[in-house]
Amino acid sequence: MTKHFAPFVCLFASAIASGADIAVEGGAASFVVSTSVPAISVKGKTTAMHAHARVQQNADGLQLEQIEASIPVKSILTGMSIRDEHMRRYIFTTADGKTPDLRFEAAAAACSTSICQVTGTLAIRGVGRPFSIPLKLRGDGATFHVAGDSTVRLSDYGIEQPSQFGVKTSNDIQLHLEFTAKEAPAAIASGGRK
Repeated sequence: MTKHFAPFVCLFASAIASGADIAVEGGAASFVVSTSVPAISVKGKTTAMHAHARVQQNADGLQLEQIEASIPVKSILTGMSIRDEHMRRYIFTTADGKTPDLRFEAAAAACSTSICQVTGTLAIRGVGRPFSIPLKLRGDGATFHVAGDSTVRLSDYGIEQPSQFGVKTSNDIQLHLEFTAKEAPAAIASGGRK
């Protein structure tokens, strides 16, 4: 067990013994996508990610269960309003004109030392596809900091690569997550018990 991971396990040991709910409010998600022009890439970010999970301690270490996360599409910004409008229209809008939130769900994820390999379903436009991301954890007092990187392929969701003025985006979107998680208020009030 690494020195950064140990404080988290110790602080939540009593709550985790019977299971604890953890929550993320305002986590950051950012992306970078290259284009057909080598010097041009598109970057975007949101700080409106919400997530929660249940943490259990078992003989092999920590186990995350009932993982759910969401990002409101309208919160994702690239720094240029016209590009944001095009992104929402061409990437996130369904055939019937709706823009459902991005959603991720996973039944469980095992953590070894300071890495949790999380595999579940990521829904874009309401269409769910398998998605996996390794998350690095670092304990800090009563919270832990999490970061991870993965790739999302537009073609997996039947989304055409956007193109404007001869510049076409790549099919692969590089995704970065970074957030702080802590025991959910309801779990704290009940001493970590449901």
